[in-house]
Amino acid sequence: MKKKILFPFFILCYFNVVAQNDRVNDYNYLNWVQTFNTVLLNKKWSLHLEYQWRRDEGLKNWQQSLLRIGANYKINDNVTAHLGYGWIETFSYGDFPIANNGTFPEHRIYEQISFRQPVNKFLFTHRFRIEQRWLGRVKAGTVGNREIEDWFFLHRFRYQFRMQRSMWAKNDKQLYAAAADEIFIGAGKNLGVNIFDQNRIFLLLGYKLNKNLSIEGGYMNQTLQQGRRINNQSIMQRNNGWVFSTIINL
Repeated sequence: MKKKILFPFFILCYFNVVAQNDRVNDYNYLNWVQTFNTVLLNKKWSLHLEYQWRRDEGLKNWQQSLLRIGANYKINDNVTAHLGYGWIETFSYGDFPIANNGTFPEHRIYEQISFRQPVNKFLFTHRFRIEQRWLGRVKAGTVGNREIEDWFFLHRFRYQFRMQRSMWAKNDKQLYAAAADEIFIGAGKNLGVNIFDQNRIFLLLGYKLNKNLSIEGGYMNQTLQQGRRINNQSIMQRNNGWVFSTIINL
């Protein structure tokens, strides 16, 4: 009986050691400053404008520059559909940079639907997003005057669950705490070595100043697996840092 119990235990330990030996961990300290802006057109339609200023080593170096524009359609009070475009620049950062040939561009089209579930002082949000991504491949040796030699296409599927709780409210003002987790799954013939792309966790504190403006900030943890291998090992980024956001509704 003891042998039957011990055998699977040692098998699990073995595979755990193999998995650890198969990975190279790259730890980075990131800070993201973000603004999310919505312009109401009528009861159903609104426009979206977003910019994220992502930095490495605190605010010292670039990690990413990300711009999104889009349109929202309010199906009902709790369901919203969204279509948008994103332009992203990914910079060379970390010990094993994703942008190993220099800063590369990305064009992205995405479709999204989100569901709100208000329950007493809680607000649960589910966000489903599908992305079509065109990533520029930089020609080696052209970092100074970047030359894009090719574009390759990827699909990506994202699901975010967010839980928000009101801590205090008066008129249009509100203090709240929030936690969110988002998983990214890649797809397509150009995927590389991984289906799992990344996972993000956020722990946030927010303050709604009025019906048009909210601010929130807190801790972020990101686990990201690169689509390439070095010396037959997976490159895993273990990133953490702080995030600060403004949410503006006009």
